[in-house]
Amino acid sequence: MLKSLSQNPSLQRLQNQAKVLGKRIADHHVSLAVTGLSKSGKTAFITSLINQLLHARDHADLPFFSVVAQKRLIGVKRDVQPDMTVARFAYEDGVKHLCSVPPRWPESTNGVSQVRLLIKYRNQSGLRRLLSEHSTLTLDITDYPGEWLLDLPLLEMTYQQWCESFWQDLHDVSKSKLAEPFKLGLSQIQFQQPADEMQLQSVSQLFTDFLHDCKAAGFQLIQPGRFVLPGELSGAPVLQFFPVTPALLAEYSANKHAPDNAVIGLMMSRYEQYQQKVIKPFYKQHFKRFDRQIVLVDCLTALNRGAHSFNDLRKAINWLLGSFHYGKNSIMRRLFSPNIDKLMFAASKSDHITPDQQSNLVMLLESMIHEARQQIQYEGVETESTAFSAIKASQVGLSTLNGENVQVLKGTNSSGEAITLYPGDVPKVCPDQAFWDNQGFAFPQFMPMSQPQTQHAFSHIRLDHVLEFVLGDKLE
Repeated sequence: MLKSLSQNPSLQRLQNQAKVLGKRIADHHVSLAVTGLSKSGKTAFITSLINQLLHARDHADLPFFSVVAQKRLIGVKRDVQPDMTVARFAYEDGVKHLCSVPPRWPESTNGVSQVRLLIKYRNQSGLRRLLSEHSTLTLDITDYPGEWLLDLPLLEMTYQQWCESFWQDLHDVSKSKLAEPFKLGLSQIQFQQPADEMQLQSVSQLFTDFLHDCKAAGFQLIQPGRFVLPGELSGAPVLQFFPVTPALLAEYSANKHAPDNAVIGLMMSRYEQYQQKVIKPFYKQHFKRFDRQIVLVDCLTALNRGAHSFNDLRKAINWLLGSFHYGKNSIMRRLFSPNIDKLMFAASKSDHITPDQQSNLVMLLESMIHEARQQIQYEGVETESTAFSAIKASQVGLSTLNGENVQVLKGTNSSGEAITLYPGDVPKVCPDQAFWDNQGFAFPQFMPMSQPQTQHAFSHIRLDHVLEFVLGDKLE
């Protein structure tokens, strides 16, 4: 009987919450939000972060991570993940991909997963040293699809507001062209008649196809996110709705005799069900207890794809930042309503440009998030911007151009071919139209370099700076 009770998932969850509560009182627990849109490098980042910490005591290159530099780190190990109902982060699979021949990037995230690390270290703080020679920091990291992130702002939008936003976005000519099949399907619906379930399913699929086409074309603001990565909800009616025009909404509102199962009424209902049964539980379970946050931004791929992709990325990142809780964390806040008190903006894939362009990349990132950052800093949150590479994929060399030495990159492209190139200059601020008219760069998509078959950590750029900013003050 006692054994069965100890294995009960609800009891285990309560025990885990009690442990976390105790660690929060002592400030020995960090819940880290790794935030980024699809293909921003979240899975590679988390894989490398775990790898660096597991090897930090003996075999990692982390000179700016103070607990390592001061030789106070005793060891790091994985612990049982905090939520038994959530998948285990596939760290071993990621390492296997990176160490394969030829090496491959870890698979992109297609569901929620978690990892918990225990970081044991010698205390430096006077008060802590009086209490104990060493302490253990619990670090929880949750990985989730970038596509699902963009649903969070929908919690603040009615169906009507969402529809208005959708049709306003179609002022973009290229996006409007992609929507032609959906608009044709929408025009064939008899909105004054009772809903035809099979027709609605067909038009919902046309809308989903449109979202997939937008993603393939480089657009970043894809909503609802579950339509392109449904997970366990594939085929469920809650994913079978679509936006109607503002004119149709106004006509529906004015018609007091519309049938109870009219199309627009059904669309409103499904949208609200999506908010309440899909977005809200995801938000409550994974976004309410974060203490620290890293926002990964892939500026380079967006620059490659053009103005529409870059501007969409900028809008999406600023919109997303409104979905998190920011502010200083007192003891009471840490216990009952924690806020994010430190936030790092990180431009990923900095090894895809030459070192002389990396300061430009940081300035470009700061230009993109300037307005949102001002508001976050007003709330007392410490912020920092950096450019980094979680897993280094290129080497820097020298070449001659017009009689002058220039830095170039050497690596392997997605076809497995060795390449050497100068990818071009990175703009320091968000580009104007003249920049796009004279686009003179092509940032490569490198495959990872071959990894040594030893116990050493992966090569990186500035990951020790990231670790110090996020965890340094918790390891004193």
